Amino acid sequence: MSRYGQRLKRADAAVDRVFSETERIVLLVGTESRVITAVLEKPDGESQLNGGGNIKHLSPALSVHTSDITGLLKRHEVLIGSEHYWVSQIGTDEMGRTRLTLATGDPNQPVADITKWSG
Repeated sequence: MSRYGQRLKRADAAVDRVFSETERIVLLVGTESRVITAVLEKPDGESQLNGGGNIKHLSPALSVHTSDITGLLKRHEVLIGSEHYWVSQIGTDEMGRTRLTLATGDPNQPVADITKWSG
């Protein structure tokens, strides 16, 4: 492993120690339950659009070690403590870490049609 790779690995370990969740995180990959270390992001921000309007950022995400998610697919379940999520998007490997975008609800149910603007 290169010196850069060694330093990056040490930095990742430090990030995990400081920011990782205290609640147990379990990936359900097929029939396997896999406990992992990850950093949970639950955004509560709002973006202003030019000309008016807001976009609320509601999708939680996990920053995980790429090696921990081998075999993980969209719609696989994620348990964080007693809360249930499912994987809606798997990001690209960024130097050994990957971002998983999560969703709530039942991943096997179709999403309802949008019939009007929210108020």
